[in-house]
Amino acid sequence: MKVRPIFIACLLIIMLPCYSVPLQHNDQKNIPSEIMLTIGGDPTSDYSVTWRTSGEETEAVAEIIKAVPHPKFGKDATTVKGSTVTEYGQSKDRNTHKVRFSGLQPGTRYSYRVGNGKIWSEWFQFTTAKKEKDPFSFIYMGDVQTDIKSLGSRALREAYTHLGHEASFMLFVGDLVNSSSDNHWSEFFYAGGWMLGSLPSVPVAGNHEYNNTTKGKVFSDHWPHLFGMPQNPPAAEYQDRFYWFDYQGVRFVGLDSPVMNKDNKDIDSIINWLEDALKENPNQWTVVFTHYPIYSCSSGRDNKAYRDLLRPILEKYGVDMVLQGHDHTYCRGFNEANITGDVKNPPLYVVTVAGPKMYDLQSDSWGDVTGEDTQLYQHIKVENDTIFYDSYDVTGRLFDSFRLEKDENGVNRLVE
Repeated sequence: MKVRPIFIACLLIIMLPCYSVPLQHNDQKNIPSEIMLTIGGDPTSDYSVTWRTSGEETEAVAEIIKAVPHPKFGKDATTVKGSTVTEYGQSKDRNTHKVRFSGLQPGTRYSYRVGNGKIWSEWFQFTTAKKEKDPFSFIYMGDVQTDIKSLGSRALREAYTHLGHEASFMLFVGDLVNSSSDNHWSEFFYAGGWMLGSLPSVPVAGNHEYNNTTKGKVFSDHWPHLFGMPQNPPAAEYQDRFYWFDYQGVRFVGLDSPVMNKDNKDIDSIINWLEDALKENPNQWTVVFTHYPIYSCSSGRDNKAYRDLLRPILEKYGVDMVLQGHDHTYCRGFNEANITGDVKNPPLYVVTVAGPKMYDLQSDSWGDVTGEDTQLYQHIKVENDTIFYDSYDVTGRLFDSFRLEKDENGVNRLVE
């Protein structure tokens, strides 16, 4: 007996709901988007996540649990409530949400998702830092800034594809976007996608995170809603812009360089904060990351006032590496000819660029290794007494490589 096709079709329609998973497309506006994971404090225990929605729902909820291989773990997850700000961005038609995870266990893989308690994102996973000194690595990116969707994206994606399985976080040295607007940040999230919810970001602001207004330059309205950084700034207004954290033997200190000038009424307190972060440091290594270079490597961009403000402090406290952007070229070196006084370890300065916007390299550059017209990303690996540094172009070709070794007396040696 033949079964008519129309009967089979009806039977499939009846059976289909039994085998399909209910989707949340009935409320598209409340589906979380632009999810950003950051180190929110002590990286052994404290992380933050932010996201956006476009509906009227303003509840901010996350669920988190130690990662397990079986899929039915959600019912045992811990619920964490967060905060919401409505009328986000220039368009004022979206909400932005933030949750801070605290009390996590060191060296542990976690799964989390965000939403409003009914409508959820997918589950993401990340790993907390260990308490003890232990080898780790991170990705270091210069300015992404322009043409993010079409060209900046390949730097982010190539870096993650190449190194994301090993890296503990991505460190950005400012000018993530060309202007702090809804459209530009949307391009950044388009380029980074789910990577930004999986591998923590560690950013500092650049001059393009400031907007020109009739009242002068004003800091990004978006920034504090996108990132939730350690809560140890020199003053409350600099939260998420100046911070430090310790990661398995390294102290990282992030600086909002555009406000570090003599005209800032808070400059003395900022400098005191920086000196405290550097001198009260029990770690073997110290890395400072900031947007403006101490020594410029592009034509016509020298910033003597900034250098005179920071260089003596970096030398005094033996900062091992200074990671920078802004110049849209590549330079790496100690610039020992310009060191003043008796310095145990001269800082090693790096300037790099990730996005497609390029400048000309100055003809008399101070760098031992230089480059121009090349989109780059960097992998920095710390293994006890040695830092391994590799810079790659966006085709995956090795561009620059060295290791920095620290002896038993704390003296550094560069090996090409």
